[in-house]
Amino acid sequence: MKRLKTIFCTILLATIGTQLSAQEYAMTQVSQFANYLSKWSSTQRAEYRFQAEELCNGTKKAIVSDEFSHIINKKDNPNAPYQKSYELETYLNNIGKLVNKGAIKIIYSDIRKVSKKDLAFNSNISEKDLRVTEIYSCKLQVTGAIQHEADELFYVYKDKIAKIDVYRKKDGKVVIDFDDFLNDCEGIGFSYNYGKHFPVGGSFNYSFADIPFMLSVDFGVNLDRDKYIIDKVEMKDIVNYDRNKKIFDPRFFITVTPQFYMKYFALGCGVGVLCMDGKEYSAYYSSTTSTGSSSVIVSGGTITEDNSNILVKPMIRPVAKAFIPLISDELFFSVSIGYDLVFGYKEKNGINFGLGVHWEYY
Repeated sequence: MKRLKTIFCTILLATIGTQLSAQEYAMTQVSQFANYLSKWSSTQRAEYRFQAEELCNGTKKAIVSDEFSHIINKKDNPNAPYQKSYELETYLNNIGKLVNKGAIKIIYSDIRKVSKKDLAFNSNISEKDLRVTEIYSCKLQVTGAIQHEADELFYVYKDKIAKIDVYRKKDGKVVIDFDDFLNDCEGIGFSYNYGKHFPVGGSFNYSFADIPFMLSVDFGVNLDRDKYIIDKVEMKDIVNYDRNKKIFDPRFFITVTPQFYMKYFALGCGVGVLCMDGKEYSAYYSSTTSTGSSSVIVSGGTITEDNSNILVKPMIRPVAKAFIPLISDELFFSVSIGYDLVFGYKEKNGINFGLGVHWEYY
């Protein structure tokens, strides 16, 4: 029993020690970043910028959305449209234009860890992301061509700085915003699609990292006995004419669908074709009249058949999708509703529904 207690205590202390070590390391990352930017602004030596960038080189692309980032972006381009956040490279480039002129000095101070119990969230965040994220507050002071003081937040994700944000409180808690991180991982998925005219169908989905974009390839199979008929008659005169008749059977469609994707929903419109195969029947009919004491009409015709005809009809498929988290923050249940619209063949137009799964991974 004594030995078991010793082993248990050792494991407990090791776990606590590991957590404390990770927290101390995250604090060090913020302190070093602050130190490198301060040295860069005071010495104009570019190596300090590169060292600061390395501290942000993690699985999430670092972004900056503090007041200072907006001030220097406006100073660099007064006509630039407002952006909620900037990529770290853009932020540092704007700082560099002032630093290289010796125009500003940057100082960070009073770096402190913010306890998770003191946080308020203005966006959805997965427990997985929250477990590996540490939040630190600090004070920023900028002097020189720009005079600026503000409290700021650093988000350290998996020991790398992922975001520099404004410091704001609500009901006594520090507000953090993870909206910028909603699409920072890739995803794949599949759904079964059903429509009245295409009861067997599916979509293969792929969502891109860092941009709100999803792409899918969709297909649907037609199982009914409906036929698409083209019947043309070319009259030479009332008794001489050519007839060309084509009977097509709709088989399947395939579309490619670009979509605006924001983790929990997607909107898009697919473009593709409905493929049909069929037979072509060609016939020639003629009549001749003999003259004499009486009139005789002789009629004749030839019929040919060709089985190798293929016809495609262009189509579009507007679609809306929703993604519902399942047992983990990486696996989602997907539902969709859309509309099949075939140009020139309205009989095959109709609503479609889809059910499936979507998995996100880093």
